[in-house]
Order: sequence, then C-alpha cells, then structure tokens
Amino acid sequence: MNFQNRTTFIFRQTAARITVLFLLFLFTAVRVFTQTQTRMPPARQQPAEDYTWWYLSLFALLLALAGAVVWMLKTRKAEKEPATRISKKEKLMSDDNAWDDNSIDANRGLEWFRRHKKSIGKSIGKSGKRNLAESLPKTGQIFNLNDSSDDLSSEEFKEKLENLQVTQFPVFRFEKLELARPVSPLTNSNDDALMSAIEQTHDEFEEDEEVRDLAVRILARFKTRNSIEALSQVALYDLSSNLRSKAIAILTEFDHESVFETVLLACADPTREVRAAAARSLFRLSFDRADAWRRIAEMGDKYRMRQAVLAAKEADLVKRSFDRLVHPDRKITYEAVALLSLMIQAGETEEIFKSIENHNDSNVKLALLHVVELTKNGETLSNLYELLEKSSITKELRDRVDKVIQSFEMIPA
Repeated sequence: MNFQNRTTFIFRQTAARITVLFLLFLFTAVRVFTQTQTRMPPARQQPAEDYTWWYLSLFALLLALAGAVVWMLKTRKAEKEPATRISKKEKLMSDDNAWDDNSIDANRGLEWFRRHKKSIGKSIGKSGKRNLAESLPKTGQIFNLNDSSDDLSSEEFKEKLENLQVTQFPVFRFEKLELARPVSPLTNSNDDALMSAIEQTHDEFEEDEEVRDLAVRILARFKTRNSIEALSQVALYDLSSNLRSKAIAILTEFDHESVFETVLLACADPTREVRAAAARSLFRLSFDRADAWRRIAEMGDKYRMRQAVLAAKEADLVKRSFDRLVHPDRKITYEAVALLSLMIQAGETEEIFKSIENHNDSNVKLALLHVVELTKNGETLSNLYELLEKSSITKELRDRVDKVIQSFEMIPA
C-alpha cells in the first residue's frame, strides 16, 4: 500500500469514528433530557417545550453523513481512473499485435490465391454459379428490345423511349371519342297545379315575384320534362337573381342529365350569386359529365356548343382540363378530353393552341395534340401549320405536330 492509499484509509477511519462519536453524544443528550423530565414533580406544570434544537441537530447529522458518502464516492472514482487508463493502453498494445498477426495471415492468403486462381475459376464453372453482373437484366430487356435492337439508330431508340414515357398517361390510350350513352327521357305531366305553375313562372305574364316564387316551389314537386323546361327558363332568364338561384338548386336536386346544359350556362350569369350557385351545383351532379359534354357536341349546333364553351371558361373548367389531361384517373382524363374536343368542334381553339405552344409541361402539350388528333376537325389544320412555323417549339413537339397533320391526310375524302 503506497502513501496516498494509506492516507485515504486513515482519513476514512477518522471520519467514521467522528460520525459514531457524534451519534453517541446525540443519543446521550436525548437520554439525559428524557430522565430529567420524568424526575420532576407531577404537581408542577411545565411549559410546552420547543424542539427546534433537536431538528437542527438531526439536520446537521444528515448533512455530515451525506458529505461523507459523497467524499467516499469521489475517492473511489479517482482510484479507478488510473487503473482504467492502464487497461486501455494494454488493450491497444494487444490489438496492435493482433493486427500484425492478421496482416501476416492476409499476405499468406493472397499468395495462396495467386497460386490457385486457375483452379478456382474451373470449379466455379463446374458448379454452375454465375457472376452477379451477368445475372442482372440487360438494357434491351428493360425496354423490351430484341437482339436486333443493337442495330437501331439513335433516333429510333429515342423514339422508343419517348413512346414508353408517353404511354404511362391514360390520355394516350384513347384511340377514339366514344358516343354518349343514351338517356332515359322523362315524361310530361298534365297536372292542373303543374300547368298553372308553368304559366305563372313567366314574368311577362306575372310581374309579382312572390307569385313566381310560389310557382317555382310547385314545380319542385314534379320531376317531369315540362317542369324541367319551365325551371330552366326561370334559371336562365328570370329577372330575379334569387329565383334564378332557387331554380338552379331545384334542378340540381332532380339530378337528371337533361339539367346539365342549363346549370352550365348559369355559370356565365351576370350575377355573382347565381354563378356561385351554378358552380356548386355543377359538381354535385352525380351522372357522368363526360357523356354530358359529348351530348352537346353530338347535337351539331354550333351556337349551343359555343355558348357551352364560353360558360365553361367562365367557370374556369377549361384551364383545369389542361392539367387533368395527364391525370392518372382514366375517368377524370376522359372528361377533360370530351370538353376540349367540344371546344375544337365549336371553333374555340385559340386557348388550346396557345397552351400547346407555351404550357410549362411538355406532357400536357403532347396530350393536347392527341386530343386534336382524336377530334380530327379540318378547321384545326391551319392552326397546326402555323404551329410548325413557330421557332419557339422544340423538335420533339414539331415532329409530333407533323404526325398529327399526316393523320389528317389519311382521312378518306
């Protein structure tokens, strides 16, 4: 035992003795105080004793014990640190020796591998195991190219890559525009209350707005063809914006395909209240809106088609349709195709060709050209030729425009 450890041991013993003596002193003082209290005559009443000094002594004892414990822990930690440093140093030295041994073994292993390299290759060939790089798929397999694809030119290979990228959107899988599905027609009614209400909805015959309002509420009870026609007249032409909004709400509750055009035209109403009601109602209709757009186009009435397109622009449906062309949902995409095809048939193509030239998404540009190709309206040929003369379009887009023009030439006269 060195001098430092001996000094620490003596100090610990001294602290322990002092603590024991202090406890004995405290115990003796308490005992003497108790005996003094018992010997006093009972007749004499003593005042209430204050035990403040007792609590102070106990607190001092606890502080002394806590200090002794903390001091002991610190001295133990100080003794362990030198031993830990020594053990770490010995471990590092042993690791260095082990690394030297391993390096010798590694050199021997490399020498053995050089000698037996040929025999290892033969054993791998016999076992049938292949290299990991050989088992990975080739580029031609990824893009479904056969062995003759090695002779493909860079342009043909680029075209295959473009086709692979384009076909991921549903819009490019549409080969033609389908006809709208037939609608089950509503019947007419000759009910007296209905016929009277129809007459009272005309403001040229009935100037009182309250009477017309009562007539509109009567029409809401009849889901018939003549009731829808009367409500459509109110929704589009009544002088009261309040009645126009009510008529639109009633037509929306009917939720029949025949109300679509009226609700759409109401989106271009001069009153903001009516436009808002029509916009909300347009998205509450549950039937297929793509068929509704196709029905308007199949009528062949240029005036009605143009009015529908202008109303769609007012409702901000056209700009939304551009981005919906590259939507992953086939139903949403086809609705956008139906609307844009209606625009082309109506002759409202200015916004479409501006987007083909200036849209920030190249996929949207290609999708718009695909819609033009599907519609095959001869009036768009002049726009396509003008687009070819633009210097702002890319070579890829120019080639696509050229293909669309060639598809027009393939149409039989």
